[in-house]
Amino acid sequence: MYSAMAVVLIFVAFFIIFRKQIIELFPRIRSIGKGLVALDSEQQKSKFEVDPQKEAEALMRQFDNALIREVEDIIKGEFNKKKLLGAEGIPVLIRSVAALSIAYAFSETYRIIWGSQLSLLDYLNTQKPQPVIALRAFYNLGATQYPLYYTAYSFEQWLGFLKDQLLIREEAGLIGITVRGREFLTYLTNAGLTRNKAG
Repeated sequence: MYSAMAVVLIFVAFFIIFRKQIIELFPRIRSIGKGLVALDSEQQKSKFEVDPQKEAEALMRQFDNALIREVEDIIKGEFNKKKLLGAEGIPVLIRSVAALSIAYAFSETYRIIWGSQLSLLDYLNTQKPQPVIALRAFYNLGATQYPLYYTAYSFEQWLGFLKDQLLIREEAGLIGITVRGREFLTYLTNAGLTRNKAG
C-alpha cells in the first residue's frame, strides 16, 4: 500500500502543476495555493490553512469520479506488477507527473502555434543564436502567405509568443532555442505532428 507521505507528495506536485486545469474542471474550487485551499460552497467561501495531508485528503474527495478511480486502478495495477508500492515508487510517480505535465503543455502550445513559428524553431535548432533582425524573414513569409492572420499581429508579438512559451530566449540581442524548445520539436517528431500549419 502507498505510504501517506507518497500520496501527499504526489498530489501536492500534481495540483501545483495542473492548478488552472483542475480549477476549470471543478468550479467549486476557487484557488489552490501552498498550504491554502479556497472552496466556494454555500456554507464556506473563505480560505483556510490546512496541513499537507489534510489538503491532499480534501482534494482527493473533490476529484473523485468513476473515470479517475478507473485510471487509478490501472496505475496501481502497474505498480503492483513492478513491485513499486513503497518509497521506491515515489520518484517514478514524480517523473511520470513531470512527463505528463510537459506533454500536456506541449500539446497546448502546438494547438495555438503558427507554422511560421515552427519554421523558426526548426531553423534555430540547427544554428547558433541569431540576431533578431535575421529572424524577421520567417515572420514576413508567414505574413505574405496569411495576410489576414498578421493584420493585427506584430513581429514583436509573434516573437514574444515563442519567448512566453519558453521555446526561445534572447541574450545580448541574440535569439537562441532553449532546451524546452528542442524538446518541443522532439515531441512533435515523436508524436508525428506536422510542421505544416497555417500562420
